[in-house]
Amino acid sequence: MLAQKILSRYVTKTTTLMMLGTLLVLVFLFILFSYIGELGSLKEGYGAWDAFKYVMWDSPHNVIKLIPIAALIGAVLGLGSMASNSELIVMRGSGVSLWRIVGWVMRPAFLLVILSFCISEWVIPYTTEQAKGVKTQSTVAALGEVRGYWTKEGNHFYYIDYANSKGNLNGIQVASFDDDYRLDTVIKAKTGQFIRDGEWVLKNNQQLNILPNGDASFQKIPTKDLSLALQPKFVHMVTLDPEELAPSELVGFMRYMHEYSQIPKTYQLAFWKKVGSPFSLIALTLIACSFIFGPLRQQSMGFRLVIALFVGLSIFYLQDFLGYASLVYSPSPAWFIFIPILFMFGAGSYLLYRAR
Repeated sequence: MLAQKILSRYVTKTTTLMMLGTLLVLVFLFILFSYIGELGSLKEGYGAWDAFKYVMWDSPHNVIKLIPIAALIGAVLGLGSMASNSELIVMRGSGVSLWRIVGWVMRPAFLLVILSFCISEWVIPYTTEQAKGVKTQSTVAALGEVRGYWTKEGNHFYYIDYANSKGNLNGIQVASFDDDYRLDTVIKAKTGQFIRDGEWVLKNNQQLNILPNGDASFQKIPTKDLSLALQPKFVHMVTLDPEELAPSELVGFMRYMHEYSQIPKTYQLAFWKKVGSPFSLIALTLIACSFIFGPLRQQSMGFRLVIALFVGLSIFYLQDFLGYASLVYSPSPAWFIFIPILFMFGAGSYLLYRAR
């Protein structure tokens, strides 16, 4: 029992250091190449130091994407070094089961899952806002504004020239259609103000009514109530890429959108990507273990590293492709997110079962 505890700590420590070391190297390379690429966007008011600050603030958003690949490569390197020194053979010969060793390797993978969640929930929303402030030279208050926003609810199409997180609207246009998709009314308002959930008031309105016989009537209305799902606290969210939102923000925004209108598929895709990310990381770690105990156990460390990079990048781009394909072909992006993950679990489990 004591010997297994010592082995457990050794395997866990080795794979943890390899995974974290791989992550640091990948992050450093990503920041370096991102900064080199950003130097091509220099202009007056946006110098080399601003570009460096932008890349640093924006890096956590991309670190999330690197963590699963770091887990795969780190597990391959950690287990591969032990396999090269015949340590895994000694462990197996002393009665330690293959699945027990896999369980020890999974411990640092779960630590990376927790790290990924913490970055996604608490770090990315703040750093993304700071990065946008550096890139556009905008104040924090200006980041809570929307300009040129289109939305649709039922048979009504809304255009808002300006909205902010304080509940103020400017330049509103509303086009309403009847059940036969014929234009019914067009409203133009100079300003608007948030009242309560789903309720706004428009001021200085001009309304054009299209009559059934084709004629039109025009009238001016000082104030007019408007049912609009947009809430001031969610104004800044419509300006962000859904993947830049924290999981809790996505859940709240999707619940709110579901209550008043249809949820855009881009937000569903971002949500399911965040849900599937921990399972993807665990599946990639399982794949790494199956490589070392299976077809790659007799290969050199360099060959293992090349295969790990190839597999990791292939799965990354496949998931990315299938995710965006789901916006067109799937009723729910969850299918396209979890099918590759289930395939990885199946392939890894099969290879480990054969090596058992």
